[in-house]
Amino acid sequence: MTKNSPRSRDSYHVGNLAPQLLAAARAMLEEVGPTRLSLRAVSERVGVSATAAYHHYANRAQLVGSLAAEGFRELAAVLVFNDSTVDGTQKLRNACLSYFGFARRNPALYQLMFGPEFATGEMLPELSIAREQAFGELRRIIAELLHLQVDEPQVRRAALAGWSYTHGLASLVIQGVLDFPEGTTDERFVDSTLQGFQQLFQAGHPG
Repeated sequence: MTKNSPRSRDSYHVGNLAPQLLAAARAMLEEVGPTRLSLRAVSERVGVSATAAYHHYANRAQLVGSLAAEGFRELAAVLVFNDSTVDGTQKLRNACLSYFGFARRNPALYQLMFGPEFATGEMLPELSIAREQAFGELRRIIAELLHLQVDEPQVRRAALAGWSYTHGLASLVIQGVLDFPEGTTDERFVDSTLQGFQQLFQAGHPG
């Protein structure tokens, strides 16, 4: 059997093929978008047969589900702030900035994470857990700010409002609907929209 035969290539990659496939899928996602992402195309990029890939991912849905789960885990990680010297308001502002930055650095992955493929039907347990982990970090920050327990209904409502704001802002920018002025930093852009919210609520409660 030659070194270039499919079986030889597959056995060479078998120990770490799953992470290789996921890394290749992520690179392709940013290059060509989700619609052209397939197990066969990813397998070709890694240099193994599609049969070998199917040992790790039964279908495309499992592959993109794992990819989205990886994105949510990374998002959860950037929302973690353990600095006890920073108050709750500043942590929330930092979370908005980190969230926005993550979306801007990973536009295709971010759109996949919140795309229609996962809006209905069964979701991979891995993806469901990862998504809840990311939302949980935001709830934890909100709970600290409101001086409430993380499972209080008020915390969930406030966290949902915060997530909706940041997700909407990030989506508008990465989809090109909202202009991101040249020379503007993420920090300045996010702060300007937060100031807009503050002015809006102050206008609704004069005096």
